[in-house]
Amino acid sequence: MMQRSLVLGVALCLAAPFATAQKQLTNRDIWASPLFSAEYVGGLASMNDGLHYTVLDEGEAGAVLDQYAYRTGQKVATLVDGATLIPAGQREPIAIEGYSFSGDEKKLLFETGTEPIYRYSYYAHHYVYDRASKKLAPLSDVGKAKQRLATFSPDGSRAAFVRENDLYVVELATMKETRVTTDGAWNKVLNGATDWVYEEEFTLVQGYAWSPDGGKLLFLRSDESAVREFDMTYYKDQLYPSEYRFKYPKAGEVNSTVSLHVYDITSATTATLPLGTDEQDIYIPRLGFTPKGAAWFMRMNRLQNEKVILMVDLPPAGAMAKLTAKEIFRETSKTYVEVTDDLHFLADGSGFVLTSERSGWNHVYHVPLKGEPKALTSGAWDVVSVAGIDEKGKRVLFTAAKTAPEDQEVWSVGLSGKGLKQLSPAGGHNEAEFSKGFQYFINTRSTANDVPVVTLHEGQGKLVKQLKDNLRLKQTLKDYGVVRREFFQFTTPAGVQLRGWMMKPSAFDATKKYPVLMTQYSGPNSNEVLDKFDGRDLLWHSLLNQKGYIVVCVDPRGTGHRGRDFRHVTYGQLGKYETEDQIAAAQWLAQQAYVDGGRIGIFGWSYGGYMSSLCITKGADVFKAAIAVAPVSNWRYYDTIYTERYMGLPKDNAQGYDDNSPINHVDKLKGNYLLIHGLADDNVHYQNAAEMTLALVKANKPFDQFVYPDRNHGIYGGTTRLHLFELMTKWLEEKL
Repeated sequence: MMQRSLVLGVALCLAAPFATAQKQLTNRDIWASPLFSAEYVGGLASMNDGLHYTVLDEGEAGAVLDQYAYRTGQKVATLVDGATLIPAGQREPIAIEGYSFSGDEKKLLFETGTEPIYRYSYYAHHYVYDRASKKLAPLSDVGKAKQRLATFSPDGSRAAFVRENDLYVVELATMKETRVTTDGAWNKVLNGATDWVYEEEFTLVQGYAWSPDGGKLLFLRSDESAVREFDMTYYKDQLYPSEYRFKYPKAGEVNSTVSLHVYDITSATTATLPLGTDEQDIYIPRLGFTPKGAAWFMRMNRLQNEKVILMVDLPPAGAMAKLTAKEIFRETSKTYVEVTDDLHFLADGSGFVLTSERSGWNHVYHVPLKGEPKALTSGAWDVVSVAGIDEKGKRVLFTAAKTAPEDQEVWSVGLSGKGLKQLSPAGGHNEAEFSKGFQYFINTRSTANDVPVVTLHEGQGKLVKQLKDNLRLKQTLKDYGVVRREFFQFTTPAGVQLRGWMMKPSAFDATKKYPVLMTQYSGPNSNEVLDKFDGRDLLWHSLLNQKGYIVVCVDPRGTGHRGRDFRHVTYGQLGKYETEDQIAAAQWLAQQAYVDGGRIGIFGWSYGGYMSSLCITKGADVFKAAIAVAPVSNWRYYDTIYTERYMGLPKDNAQGYDDNSPINHVDKLKGNYLLIHGLADDNVHYQNAAEMTLALVKANKPFDQFVYPDRNHGIYGGTTRLHLFELMTKWLEEKL
């Protein structure tokens, strides 16, 4: 997925109202110190009773797993002291890096020694901890390769994991390990885990699921043998650099061939599920079991304009050859259908709940297994995501941008479609984590001009207690004179109303003219113009304010929270309308009396870098400078799932691909252009920057470039972020 860079480390935010700057911000303060850290209630897991939750806290001798009461927000017990988790034959305890409970909460699965693979995936050693006996045992032989995706069965009697692309099951009573598949191999076949493009674009990493009774495993098999390989070079202080080779399908190229299988643990037999089609070039982006034990999966065609949900009833193992797939939902589009995690099956087996854009806005629907979908929400606003189904209370919990596109609030609605109710405070940005049973939720709320506040609520929204207020951070930001964000709207020459925010220098004088840096992402269904804290990015914008720059952000056409038509208008021509809108925004800014129209620049990362590259070329007479970090330069170089979802196949839309590639517009470049990329970017390959460089050199255009060896799409690690933002700050001072 093309994403703006994730800001690593502690979260930051903006306080209001702020006085004139008293202290000067530095990039070292922002990127290499804990000065602006915020407090959260993070990493919590609700317990089965719905009355307690657990948090991995930091103790005197390492991590401790503490239990808290929802009702009071107070710690009531320490369940596990990490200092006591010493494996047999070792002297030191394991370092807890993740944990999960078994279904009956009698056991815990601890992760340690994690090694990242791609955006979400990682390797780790796993240990099983019995709470009654306090015994710790490795899930598998630690002398073998690390495991992935380890989970308990629902009844807690077994665990499954993936190692070296094969799926395994462990009987926890005896620790007997069974290898479910045998053909897994690097760059060839994956069982129970997904390939690079499924992980990145469908956010599907775990490619297997347990049946409710723990007796079966449904798993995805991906044959990527025919997918072309991509090489990345790592330097790492080696005499000879090393090559990392992995499968990466670019737009129009061959994808993995996928199939679904069910393994019956009692009989140790595997059956292949019918997919309801003879077409091989398909996607299976979601899979699982219904509460009643039927297997279900989502199937999409290559163009992703058709989404079908199918269900397979699973008889005893001996009758598996008679399986049939029954279609229970189908959605089509003239453009594309998004894949989300909003699908929830009802425990009574009557149907499921999901979100759909079929009305023109993203809303919640109840879909009975027999009958037509019924809208539970409606109106000119978008549901953002479904948090869950409170079946006892007969309601759906969800977040929505109902009040305004900048806001996100927590709501509920009855399964009947009646009783729409706001549960969180009005306005701002709200993120809720519900307890099991939905009796309570913990809400984290902030605005563009207020620090995050963490509060505990009853399930119907009543405030119980404030857990974190971040007053220290609020005072620190006041000490540094961080300015307020002001929201605005304007209409483009094309008649499109766009929304944005602006940050002016604290000593702003309306009679003076200021240079402007526009920051943006602009990707499909994304949002940067939000009434929420903006982390370290916010502080960097404040630093630029202190240096005399106005910082502005505008969400163009194609972005989220404004309905299907606003989002889908960019289909087949990514970059076209977004560029037109950013150019129109710059022209509108140039008309403001306080803006120096000859000193407008634009910055972006990933999709935003693609946009800044298009703007400095197509908008050469408008922009004086542009910074592009890790940009796509031609959609032909990006992956199948993302690119084809929004652009179709290259063979069917060559003009759309070519017209919106900045490579094909370098001859228009007049302003200052800084191109930055990580050489170990597995997502947007350095190939994009290399091809852009070749085109600029061929056109004899001066530009600046900086590369970061051994750094991926996020360009972080050690002092890398500090170096990057120091570089960009100094460049802007010289060029804008």
